[in-house]
Amino acid sequence: MAVRDSAARNDEPEGTAQSDAPGWTDRLSNSRIGLAILSLAESTALPIPLEAIVVPLMVGHPKRALRIALVIWLGCLVGASLFYLVGYLLADPVVIPVLQYLGLEQSYNDMAERLSRGGLFWTVFLVSLLPAPLQFATLGAGAIGGNFAVFFVAITISRGLRYFGMAILAQFVGERIAHLNIPKRYLVLGLAAALLVGWGIMQLIGI
Repeated sequence: MAVRDSAARNDEPEGTAQSDAPGWTDRLSNSRIGLAILSLAESTALPIPLEAIVVPLMVGHPKRALRIALVIWLGCLVGASLFYLVGYLLADPVVIPVLQYLGLEQSYNDMAERLSRGGLFWTVFLVSLLPAPLQFATLGAGAIGGNFAVFFVAITISRGLRYFGMAILAQFVGERIAHLNIPKRYLVLGLAAALLVGWGIMQLIGI
């Protein structure tokens, strides 16, 4: 009997035994460390918006959407705090020379001027809430010596609204898309590609 069972298993199509293995979208949506690192990178040096990655994951895995939002929210707070410290401690010797080299000094100066006018909370809040580069606001807030507590509260509230709002919407949309039985890997990749194309078009036309 054992020989027959062994022979039967050998006759199974290759890959059948791995059919129940979780796909890469499942692994990424369930990886707290991976998502936190992505969020930290997006709030510091990564030029691509995090939504292009996490929104498709939320839609593809709606039951994990709130957990994903929580993880990336915490990762963003850590990254924003780190860049505030970089701006506070290293603005003149490091930040400004690097921005000059990249041709971004004027954008940074414009943001620092907005922050120094006394609108620290609302400037950081709006930049953090809207799809705009966050790095200039975090570096600028540190460079002008803005109140860290005010800065941190603005980031906490705005990114909380942004990420948890996306999660709630993704739960609503994802549950309905699930009935279409689209493989998650194709759904996530398709949505990510569409979001990246949309973001690229916005950059080209200057929105």
